[in-house]
Amino acid sequence: MKLGDWLISKGKLTREQLTKALQHQGFFGERLGNSLLKLGFIDEDALGQYLAEIAGTRYLPASRIANIGPDVLRTVPARLAAKYCIVPVAIEARKLHLAMREPRDLLAIDEIAFLTGLPIEPYVASELRLIEAIERYYGIRVGPQTIPVAGAGRKPPGPQTTARAPAPPAGPGAPEIGLDGLPLDADPDDLDQPFVTSTSGAIPEQQTQDQDVPVSLEAWRAAQDTAPETAATPTAQPPGAVSAVPAVLVPQPAAPARPVPVPSPGDMESIAQRLREADTRDEVFGAVLDFASVHFRRSALFVVQQDRVLGWSGRGEGLFPSRIRNVIVPLDRPSLFVFFRSGTDYYYGPVPDLPANAKFYLDLGCPPPARVMMVPLSIMDHPAVILYGDNGPEAGRGPDIQVFRRLLAKAALALEVLILRNKIMMI
Repeated sequence: MKLGDWLISKGKLTREQLTKALQHQGFFGERLGNSLLKLGFIDEDALGQYLAEIAGTRYLPASRIANIGPDVLRTVPARLAAKYCIVPVAIEARKLHLAMREPRDLLAIDEIAFLTGLPIEPYVASELRLIEAIERYYGIRVGPQTIPVAGAGRKPPGPQTTARAPAPPAGPGAPEIGLDGLPLDADPDDLDQPFVTSTSGAIPEQQTQDQDVPVSLEAWRAAQDTAPETAATPTAQPPGAVSAVPAVLVPQPAAPARPVPVPSPGDMESIAQRLREADTRDEVFGAVLDFASVHFRRSALFVVQQDRVLGWSGRGEGLFPSRIRNVIVPLDRPSLFVFFRSGTDYYYGPVPDLPANAKFYLDLGCPPPARVMMVPLSIMDHPAVILYGDNGPEAGRGPDIQVFRRLLAKAALALEVLILRNKIMMI
């Protein structure tokens, strides 16, 4: 049930209030719950009761977010707090208690658990309180940008525009003033002057085409000392004439800049550079997918949890990142994703005719391919991510597994560096 209908069914809101809140929401572009709170139609306890019921988890009141220690805040980097709208609130019993806008976001929970090495205990909190906490604790702006009204935020006139004088106060016989502060009967030609001419009013003289060529270096220097500073312009010469000025002193046109080669997404060296400079797990995963997309018609990454596999993102025909993100494959039944439990470090072959595989491709939104490659990315000898690739109905030539092993080994090191960076901040 939607928030407005739920509140009305509980007797906490009227239809008229809901209509006003929806108008407020449409104008400011924020969530309905925030609009209801700002208008004073509901209190946070009512919103929290709804959020907890919908999310199936406990609600965290604003008092629990009001005072968080710096050691706890360091467990979650500012970029991830803003990205997922989350705030760490406590570390108790070897668990990180996390206030979240979307406590069912399994990828957010997985990433924070991955970076901190701690199990996550999620809570749901109002977006309004979470944004306030993120801005206060991390010093970054994440709230929605409101629409300026009543002339707020008007840019001052720049150096190339004519500033308009403020309108005189209205009095007896004074002209009627419009919303822009100018008289309604004013002549636009007298008011709108967007360009300003040169203050000097002098037009620089153009260099004549029949200037004499200096006969010596001293004569050229003397001419430069007495001439006004102007841009260097080459002097016209008769056909076949030779200038007496040394060649080193004659301005030469700049050589065209050599184009900088753009590294190919399939170039291992450029991908390694991206992995070395990556600051987030998303950047690491993006580099891996860019490389794989050069070699496969479709490629995707799946995050391995204890009892299931979650889709992260993908590239290629018929794949939509938003749809991949909703793919969940349990690991308690036979499927493509249990190959690594048999001790093998990759799989390349046909798709077995199994119910879990049929549902996987149904959720993915594409038909099963002729052959599929799957290679795990392991951290501390445990598979953390699985790289998937296929070429649709074409079997084609098999991939070079060693190349993808190298790729994922580099990506694993990049992820370990991110973990160590985060632990440094936690010490």
